[in-house]
Amino acid sequence: MKVSLNWLRDYIQIKSSHQVLAHQLTMAGLEVKNVESTRDDAVFETEITTNRPDWLSHLGVARETHAIGGGRFSIPSHAVRSRSKTKRRFKISILDPALCPYYSAVLLEDIVWSETPEFMRERLEACGIRSVNLVVDITNYVLLEWGQPLHAFDADRLEGETIYARRARKGEKMVAIDGVTYELDTDDLVIADSKGAAAIGGVMGGKVSEVSRKSKNVLLESAFFAPSAVRKTSRRLGLASESSYRFERRVDPRGVAPGRERAVFLLRKYCRPGKISRVFQAGRVPVKEPVIVLKPPAIRRVLGIEIPFSKVKSLLKRLGFQISGTAEKLTVRVPSYRGDLTRPIDLIEEIARLYGYDRIPETLPTLVPREPEVDPVLEIEDRVRTLCVSLGLQETITYGIVESAALEKLDFDRRQWTRVINPQNRALDLMRPNLLPGLMATIRHNLYVNETDVRLFEIGNRYLHQGEGRFPSEERMLAIAIAGEGSRSWLEQERAASFYGLKGMVDELMSQLGLCALEAKSAGNSFYVAGKGVCLSLRGQEVGHYGALSDRVRETYDVKRPVFFAQISLEKMESLAEAKRAVQDIPKFPPSPRDLTVILPESIRAKSVIAEIELGGGDWVRGVDVFDYFKGEKLPQGKKSLSFRIHYQAKDRTLQNEEVNRLHFSIIDSLNGKFGAQLPEQ
Repeated sequence: MKVSLNWLRDYIQIKSSHQVLAHQLTMAGLEVKNVESTRDDAVFETEITTNRPDWLSHLGVARETHAIGGGRFSIPSHAVRSRSKTKRRFKISILDPALCPYYSAVLLEDIVWSETPEFMRERLEACGIRSVNLVVDITNYVLLEWGQPLHAFDADRLEGETIYARRARKGEKMVAIDGVTYELDTDDLVIADSKGAAAIGGVMGGKVSEVSRKSKNVLLESAFFAPSAVRKTSRRLGLASESSYRFERRVDPRGVAPGRERAVFLLRKYCRPGKISRVFQAGRVPVKEPVIVLKPPAIRRVLGIEIPFSKVKSLLKRLGFQISGTAEKLTVRVPSYRGDLTRPIDLIEEIARLYGYDRIPETLPTLVPREPEVDPVLEIEDRVRTLCVSLGLQETITYGIVESAALEKLDFDRRQWTRVINPQNRALDLMRPNLLPGLMATIRHNLYVNETDVRLFEIGNRYLHQGEGRFPSEERMLAIAIAGEGSRSWLEQERAASFYGLKGMVDELMSQLGLCALEAKSAGNSFYVAGKGVCLSLRGQEVGHYGALSDRVRETYDVKRPVFFAQISLEKMESLAEAKRAVQDIPKFPPSPRDLTVILPESIRAKSVIAEIELGGGDWVRGVDVFDYFKGEKLPQGKKSLSFRIHYQAKDRTLQNEEVNRLHFSIIDSLNGKFGAQLPEQ
């Protein structure tokens, strides 16, 4: 906004030069970007922050100048006491109070046209507004003076005796004073007569009722429009004006009537109307003047300096605030033109900027030495990342927002979904409930470009809906996905990705993190191949799951090769991991390995057999490995063959063959008794 120094002097006594004043205003928060000096005036170009619409007027800047440096501050004359009974009487009808809480108008009949006074034209042009005609110039003059936008209608071109403040009808059109036809929407506010829209509320008037030098009777509008409604209409139509710029930032509710009366005062003085009507009005001005309780000791605590209580009172009074109370507790009533002040900290900021930020000394904060705090989840995340890389996995990072269309084809619990509105990409409309979609997309891309060995891991958040009115939960997860034929090297044979390859990775991770007592059972997730999905739990709490993805999942993401996927909660791993791990001395005596092949029912899990072997062998069994699995025509239906390598070893001596054989056959008997295990026929 441009501010004329000569115009300011009508309301405030200014003794300093315009350079000093520009610096003072800038230091107080009203930035003066440029000063244009003329022969007898100086024009400030100011940068107005969105929270200070009161600065969008010369009276507002004068009030700020008074608060900074004192001096006599006065408001221009605007009282119009004499009213006449005009030939026409208008009725105001507000059909949508949410968009237009208050509307008022005054009819001026038989006006006499003359040229705009030279001082008024010069001030308008200095502030970047061209002179149009006397009536329009006066409304613009009051807009720059009071900050209250006004609009003048040619009353003779208005149909009927009722002025409506209503929503536009769908498809309703209006030709504005700029000559452009605008198609309106039901979210737009219009000021209309009985025939149709005569103005777009708070934005621009219509051509049909535009005031010209032929106009004899003028209806002057002064209203309070909802800022959000004006902003929405202005943005949608791409139509901005000096009025919309102020309305969308909220004009002073208490300035609606004085602004109207100031314009009537000037119109009476320069247009000499024959009659001036009473005020036609409807609605109520939404005045909010909060009362804030400020405890002066808090000023020192926040600013770090002691400002005398008398100075605090003086600064607040110069801002136009009504104050009462003592040095321990001040009650401050905030005027309506300062809608940005609602809390005690806001008042402290006002005191600081007027007292002078440059007068607040720089001090370093007192730092109390503290032991560094390590987030346990981040700590385990770093360990997991290192372990995954050591297992030959490559880290990838995918989007946290995914397509719900793909997941809707699978059997996921949709009650846990957190949907979002994403105008930039409507397909990406779901906060990922797991890390599967991103990794599957990455695998698909790699396989399409003939990458034969894809081994990936990702550490990221998943988001689960917690119910209406609550934020979704965020859980840090680890996901692993492998696919392809494996690496080709003269050092090792080609080995395709497999269920057991993934199982080995998961087991190694769990072992390194101290989660050795995990319980494994068949996963109930339908996106795993039947019999090749494992759910991991510890002390009754599910930690994660892994397995071979089903054909349905792979078809959904257009991946033709087998994919093996694991997802584990890092947060649960951290909470369940053992802080201390037991270690054993390296054995001094050699082991005595024995191989054992047994035929078992298919329902018996290898882990159960290993547990029974360790129980039967006691301290002499130092380890059990599964090295072979067979199932086929040579075995009875419903049976499978498992081969184990049992490591017998004592801590205090070398075991004799007879001792090992005796224990070995004892274990065979126990397996037969518990599981019905049989030795294969020779």
